[in-house]
Amino acid sequence: MAGRRRHARAPGTLGHGGLALILLLLLSGCVSYRPLPLHTSVPTATDIDAQIAAALKQAHLPPQQGLSIDSSRPLSGEALGLIAVLLSPNLQAMRAQEGVARAQVFAAGLLPDPQLSLSADLPSNVAAGYYNAYNMALTWSLAALFTRPADLDIARAQARSVQYQVAWQEWMVANQVRLLTRQLYYLERQEALTRRAAVTTHRLYQASQENLRAGDATITTATLRQIAWLDSQDRALALARQITKTRQDLNNLLGLPPDTKITLAPPHIGAMSKDPAALVAMADRQRLDLLALRAGYQAQEARVRRSILGQYPAFSIGLTKTADTSNIHTLGPSVSLDLPLWNRNRGGIAMAQATRAQLHAEYSARLFQTRAEIYALVADLQRLAAEIAPLAREVPQLQRAEERLRRAASERNVTLIDYESVRSQSLAKGLQLLALQQAYAEQQAALAMAIGSAWKGQP
Repeated sequence: MAGRRRHARAPGTLGHGGLALILLLLLSGCVSYRPLPLHTSVPTATDIDAQIAAALKQAHLPPQQGLSIDSSRPLSGEALGLIAVLLSPNLQAMRAQEGVARAQVFAAGLLPDPQLSLSADLPSNVAAGYYNAYNMALTWSLAALFTRPADLDIARAQARSVQYQVAWQEWMVANQVRLLTRQLYYLERQEALTRRAAVTTHRLYQASQENLRAGDATITTATLRQIAWLDSQDRALALARQITKTRQDLNNLLGLPPDTKITLAPPHIGAMSKDPAALVAMADRQRLDLLALRAGYQAQEARVRRSILGQYPAFSIGLTKTADTSNIHTLGPSVSLDLPLWNRNRGGIAMAQATRAQLHAEYSARLFQTRAEIYALVADLQRLAAEIAPLAREVPQLQRAEERLRRAASERNVTLIDYESVRSQSLAKGLQLLALQQAYAEQQAALAMAIGSAWKGQP
């Protein structure tokens, strides 16, 4: 009897070496934990040039696309847009989403692990001839094999959508920087013009005050000079406030201190197609947000297919080895199967199809919005060009006439009232021309943003 009990314990027993080997194999593929502490302080901007150089080096730009950026020299809108894309903390956080999407693709391609279950039945009275019973089963779910292609399609399409979304946000930030640089450039030119006008009107006001004291001018003339000087001052201060706000917005996008002053290069105002239909077709091909929506729609199409596959029974296969307390050993296969009687994943299918319809409508709405935006921008550019053309011809003549009358007024060959009339009109038309040129430059940048076209090295 003692010999029989020793023989009964042998089948369900694993040696210490075997257990150690199994544990070693299971633990060999495990990932160890590594902490990632948060930064508790905001990095300072004392070494901005070094940060820019490091970001450009990290970007690995091709030689024909690389930019030599020196913050001590005038910078173009393209260079500043690149700086914003590389250094913006918000965009750096968004780029981390690409890593999550790649991890989802990796997870979707993994096969399910088999499941091993062990159980034992130890009788309390082994002296009565009973044996230690055990049950050992190895099962593997086959449902994941059938849904794995659909899961991979979902993850890959979603990863493409995330990549396009991040790229579109980078494009938006870079173009917003480009638009702000154009706005700031023309505002600075307008302020410079009003500052010169303020200096001139102040000098005329002082001269009229001296003439008034000498009895060579009337109180009316002196008061008009004073009003002209105050108007010029108010206009210059208003433009200075706009410049400060625009510069702060630009520095915020660039991740620079609010008081940083960047010297801007003149924007390149190139010719663009005047055919809105051709521009709409171009936007449909290359706008990153449209590409992101199409990739997201492809992912949802794959989810619909995945949901339809979910209506079929999920099953697992396995192998079971058992021994009962009578020392009878059995070995045989096992199959588990879901019975699709009531659920059949109808809820999941309905939700997937409804989401697909929603994405279809959102894509159509975005196309309509893009077309309307492009047509409106083209019409605005044509209207602005028609307004700029005559002013661009006449304003230089007005400015030359104002200079001649200024010299004549200093020699008292013309009255100050006549000179002031010409000077005020010349200033007004000059500011109007700069404002229209600013609007044209901003609308052109907005059109490039709406089309999604590349800059092709233009500032």
